[in-house]
Amino acid sequence: MILIGALALAVLIIGVSVVANSAYVTDVDTTSEVSPQIDEAQEFEYEANKGVRSLILRLNHRHRNLTDDKFGTIVGRNVTVYSQLLAESYTSSHGHYASITYNNGSSAYGSRVVQAKDFYIKDEGNNTGSWDIGDDSEYRELGWFSMNVELEQTRQEQLSITVSNASGNQVAFEINRTDTSNGTKLRVVSDVSHAGETTALCDPSRNRVLLDFVDGETFTGDCAFNGTRAVGGPVRIHVDGGENVVGKYEVVYNDSVGSSEYSDCDSSPTPDATEPCAAPVVWEANVTTEFAGSQLNYTNTFNVSVYEETP
Repeated sequence: MILIGALALAVLIIGVSVVANSAYVTDVDTTSEVSPQIDEAQEFEYEANKGVRSLILRLNHRHRNLTDDKFGTIVGRNVTVYSQLLAESYTSSHGHYASITYNNGSSAYGSRVVQAKDFYIKDEGNNTGSWDIGDDSEYRELGWFSMNVELEQTRQEQLSITVSNASGNQVAFEINRTDTSNGTKLRVVSDVSHAGETTALCDPSRNRVLLDFVDGETFTGDCAFNGTRAVGGPVRIHVDGGENVVGKYEVVYNDSVGSSEYSDCDSSPTPDATEPCAAPVVWEANVTTEFAGSQLNYTNTFNVSVYEETP
């Protein structure tokens, strides 16, 4: 009896050992399969964030005469197409399911003031003298401020733009055409109240100079000056001497379209392209990403900042 009991106990111990070892091996195998999929999910979310931001930024500056509802529909449709393309890439390379959904109702809108055709730099009332872009009593986060200057018709007299914040810091731009021994250039003086002054002579491309006032450079990258990032937001913008420069410009604030001082670009009759008006932009996009693999199902909802706010 003692011998039979010992044999039974030995068989039981061996059986338990086999089961434990099998569970351990299975757990290790599962962990080894899940770990790469976690990395892939994180990579997908990173690519989704970057891709959605780039896509919506382009859409924000492509359309002018749309209501915010129609614009939201266009953004949603384009994000869906982008999601399908990205999902096909992940399915073919990894065999996983992935998708991106744009949530328009949870996204934050801003206002884009745009003068879309060459003319003097002016406000909505055709004023080219002294005026503010928007309400002079409000400070707002600035996401975009560009000006496309037509150099031949621009004067040697100066256009002055002052961007200031509530703390009293400001950057003042002076812009004019100047003739040098190396040809006609656009002169940009940028004076930061707490950091000093810089002067840049910007070369035209096909008689045009495209200025980025936020980063303080031309879009060709060959001309640099102090930008509005040196000031920090929220800010307000004052303009003097708009009759001295011919071109077009765009400013994006984080205000809603309804709070803009400018009439809507989709109003009837449609404003002429030389007249500044307000169009909707997505300031912060709310998106949901889904990623599913053989060992992992992952869903996350987050906000994508389309414009990097001034620090």
